[in-house]
Amino acid sequence: MERKDVIVIIVAILVGLVIGLSIGNVMFHPIFGSCPYMPTSFEYKSNGERIFMTGINENGERISFTAGPQWLYMHGGGCASCHGVDGRGGIYPMMCNIKSPDIRYSTLTKHGMSEEDIKRAITNGIDEDGEKLDYCMPRWHMSEKDLNDLIEYLKQL
Repeated sequence: MERKDVIVIIVAILVGLVIGLSIGNVMFHPIFGSCPYMPTSFEYKSNGERIFMTGINENGERISFTAGPQWLYMHGGGCASCHGVDGRGGIYPMMCNIKSPDIRYSTLTKHGMSEEDIKRAITNGIDEDGEKLDYCMPRWHMSEKDLNDLIEYLKQL
């Protein structure tokens, strides 16, 4: 085989890999296609659960945020991405230096947080003492309805 033929074969393989990976990313991306690991909208019992699990509200809108880990900007996700599907935390999110806390409503209120404190932590990254939370905690920009729906879901965990 000539060197030119080998180069053509290598280029063809690389092009095939790039095309295959591109199609795979589109097909399994939660916004563009069906992801086998992410439930579809009809499987969520409430808007709050959908926001908690995916960071996307019942209208299909991705809820924007500031701060938070870079991977969350790139791949999306919701509260469950860092705090677990049960909200109990105990996870070290990728590229964060702290273990995520338990964010179940019962736990937060037992430790002295009011509902307004919880809302402020979610939207402004401020704890009950007025201190800034770690940079890994996203500051979610959500409507009052979405925020209230999320709080209602946290009460169920």
